[in-house]
Amino acid sequence: MTRIGQNPAKLGTKTYQPLKLGIATVTYIPSREGYFRDSLAILKLTLDSLVRNTSEPFDLLVFDNGSCVEIKNELSKLQQEGVIRWLVLAGENLGKTGAQNWIFSAMPNEWICYTDSDVLFRKDWLEASREIIRHFPLVGMVGAQPCFFDVLKGKGQAHLPLLSTDGFNLISYRPDKSVVEEYCRGINATPELAAKYHAGRLEMIQIEKDGFQAGLGASHMQFLIPSELAHRILPLPYLSGLSQEEDRQLDLRIDQTGALHLSTLKPYVVHMGNMLDEWVRDLTSESSVDLDHYDRIHMTRPKASNRRTYGLGWLAKHKWSRNWLLRLYNKLFQILSDQK
Repeated sequence: MTRIGQNPAKLGTKTYQPLKLGIATVTYIPSREGYFRDSLAILKLTLDSLVRNTSEPFDLLVFDNGSCVEIKNELSKLQQEGVIRWLVLAGENLGKTGAQNWIFSAMPNEWICYTDSDVLFRKDWLEASREIIRHFPLVGMVGAQPCFFDVLKGKGQAHLPLLSTDGFNLISYRPDKSVVEEYCRGINATPELAAKYHAGRLEMIQIEKDGFQAGLGASHMQFLIPSELAHRILPLPYLSGLSQEEDRQLDLRIDQTGALHLSTLKPYVVHMGNMLDEWVRDLTSESSVDLDHYDRIHMTRPKASNRRTYGLGWLAKHKWSRNWLLRLYNKLFQILSDQK
């Protein structure tokens, strides 16, 4: 067989030139039931909030980590509509860190924003993040909400040289009550854990010259990172779907390069969770996100069933039996997911 003509790509076809900012998220929706019933709607709200509240064009990458066929079809439609620039449909679940390895090594943008697929972005999130970058050139990870949980457990070293330099102060402060309440609602904190967050204090770094302040630490839920730094810390270990220890490796490697973890003092992003309830609806209204922007499929929750629960509700109220039910739920979920 002989060649017929020339490949048209050789005749001056131009390649796509990536934008400065790339935003990436990881999805895993193995079914449309139970825990994942509202997950597609929540994901679409995340994407809509990005489109509406990001002040400059960006390339969006969605890494699907082994979702069911229905979700993959929905994601393909979003790519065809131009919402998603790059779509990766993984045949197996690589876990969050495994997907981040792929994302950080593949995205060609100068800056990468990673976000979980259930995060709502508010207006000015990018501007507030870039103000931190402008004031702290050595920053490596910037979060757009206060960081309440120190993954490094007080062992971070990168900020110490900064504090030994004239012109910078470390200040302890207590966030506004509403900020703490929103954070606790987003992570579904127990009353005991919420009380600890309300009583605790956070730390910020202040520049004496102009009074600019940034919170110490950054959340894994959402952050900006320069791609050059993201390349340097790879590969990250990935043995589990979700692991605090593997998350900690991301922070450790960034800290070991001397790059800072910083965050905004005001929450410009918020964790919605997995339920499309009235709290989430209020958030979308406040953030100018339109619940009707996409189709209405599964955007409303079904009415509560009036069938008997055979005492399961009573069991769920007690700590000892609740823990047993959670273990049973997780095991059933694993079995059902393996049978998809």
